[in-house]
Amino acid sequence: MRSHRDDVTPTPPRVLLGGVLSVAFGALLLWQTFMPTTYLYQAPGPALSVVELNGEPVVELTDFEAETHPSDTELLMTTVSTFGNPDESVIGSAAVQALLDDDKNLLPVRSIYSPEVTSEEVRSSSAAMMDASQIDAVLAGYGQAGIDIPVTLTIAGFSEGSNAIGRLEPGDELVALSGPGGDRVEPATFRELKDYLADIEPGTELTATVTRGEAERSATFATLPAPEGEGSLLGISVMSQPAPGAPGADISLENVGGPSAGHMFALRIYDLLTEGSIGGENVIAGTGTVAADGTVGPIGGIEHKLVGARRAGADYFLAPVDNCKEVEEVAGLQVIAVASLDDSVAALEAIRDGRTEGLPSCG
Repeated sequence: MRSHRDDVTPTPPRVLLGGVLSVAFGALLLWQTFMPTTYLYQAPGPALSVVELNGEPVVELTDFEAETHPSDTELLMTTVSTFGNPDESVIGSAAVQALLDDDKNLLPVRSIYSPEVTSEEVRSSSAAMMDASQIDAVLAGYGQAGIDIPVTLTIAGFSEGSNAIGRLEPGDELVALSGPGGDRVEPATFRELKDYLADIEPGTELTATVTRGEAERSATFATLPAPEGEGSLLGISVMSQPAPGAPGADISLENVGGPSAGHMFALRIYDLLTEGSIGGENVIAGTGTVAADGTVGPIGGIEHKLVGARRAGADYFLAPVDNCKEVEEVAGLQVIAVASLDDSVAALEAIRDGRTEGLPSCG
């Protein structure tokens, strides 16, 4: 009896090897796609109104008895969205997409965060900077409207070469300054402190009276030259905070951190305190830190903030002059360079009046 056997053609070795390599490559590609990288990316974040969100005011003045004023100007703060953090980078597929998207920046995690920093520390620091920026915005916004707020002046640190080092300490609350002739000033506002020092010659020995805990102390040291113009600097950085019961503002904005909204918060406070619409019926975005004296400072990620502002419908953007070198043209968005709240208010009033051609730009 003859047995029956189907003929079987053996698979050539090259075909078998090719199949194995294809499967291995596919597995490797899949692994690389979903495995974490050492990168994060940044992209344009939302531009948020500092006037009203979800039907609720963002900025409300507190302990202020005078009338506030309605405004038709829409003021927007701008943000940067960061995907990835010190503890968790983005996966391979997200990194590739970011690399191919002109509106996203792919960056090594360690170029932004040091190995010792945790995500919780980043969140805490960002929240603290937001809180501090709101305090400065209150002082700057009220001050711009001609309303000086009583403050407590607390020493936060010292500048290089300060003669106050070793004599004062961070946390000391400044009570008074006395000159060689015995003249004494007890600054109740940041402006009073600044005005007093503007008349002091560099190198003058001043006596600072501070409270440290429950005790009052005094220290005498020489002032430093002011970098611009006449007058002196104390050589200390001062954190100013509204005194208890002083006019202030409640700012309600969740899930946003950092100091870069201070500029727009201050403008909104000023708009509430003054009659009319500061910028007419326009949508105006911006960014920048703000100091208690109204100085507008630089921030990071302005290229993303410009894109976010235009997407939100803004026609104008207030940019810190120190960020001008990073500004990229965005179609339909006029970028105006500012160094102070004085500059910003003048720009907004020009926009309101249709006088935009001569405004300073970053070009």
